[in-house]
Amino acid sequence: VVRRTKGFSWGAAGVSTALFTGVVMAEILKKAKPKRGARYVCMEGADKLPNGYYGTSVKLNWVMDPNRGMMLAHGMNGEPLTPDHGFPLRAVIPGQIGGRSVKWFKRIIVTAEPSDNWYHIYDNRVLPTTVSPEESANDPKWWIDERYAIYDLSTNSAIAYPAHEEQLGLVGAPEKYRVKGYAYGGGGRRVTRVEVTLDKGKTWRLANIDYAEDRYREAGPRQLCGGTLDMEWRESSFCWCFWNIDIPVPEVSQAGDICVRAMDESINVQPRDMYWS
Repeated sequence: VVRRTKGFSWGAAGVSTALFTGVVMAEILKKAKPKRGARYVCMEGADKLPNGYYGTSVKLNWVMDPNRGMMLAHGMNGEPLTPDHGFPLRAVIPGQIGGRSVKWFKRIIVTAEPSDNWYHIYDNRVLPTTVSPEESANDPKWWIDERYAIYDLSTNSAIAYPAHEEQLGLVGAPEKYRVKGYAYGGGGRRVTRVEVTLDKGKTWRLANIDYAEDRYREAGPRQLCGGTLDMEWRESSFCWCFWNIDIPVPEVSQAGDICVRAMDESINVQPRDMYWS
């Protein structure tokens, strides 16, 4: 833990991958014919919280972009949505933070300004490091500045093996140990490079990458999970990829720690140090 956050921590389990079935959100908005000047799509869920119903917004031009893949879903992995996952209807906003994918979907409004919902303004923001917790609590101007809202996820990676508290016996051990994990680009950007270091970043080793999502592109259009899956044309990458690298066991045993970093197709490199808000 670097520093305790103001709020709650997802821990290591706030990520998943699923196949959703539903309607492309852009098709609904085309029928609604937004007026000139419309710039945001505001969404509201049926979950009533201490400061009202949960709501947020995304940019209209993102919703209308087919490569962004934004949709309203009623099914998940071939089955109807469960209450935990937003039954009967939820938004799916790929490549962005989970807070934009409104569950228990109630209504959609097209506006000229971002959502004025309390949770859109006071949740999911990264304020400048110069703003102290006390200042942010007492001065709402920091929160209403849309520049500090989080949308696309950042390039990220994690090590899955060695696992927490895993032990490797050196007697009779194989010649090499396979270090592996997953990486994610955010915003539909493909991870193009994953590197591992055993010496705190002095030198880096290039890992192998497996893009499991590409299996669906290669399969071509087909009926799956109650809908038509067609990813052959789509360049966006919305799922994590898996990486691995084989390292000689003697080098693993001598390493004080193992670190990983990822790079996406925009040459965004996962930073060593956290940007703290």
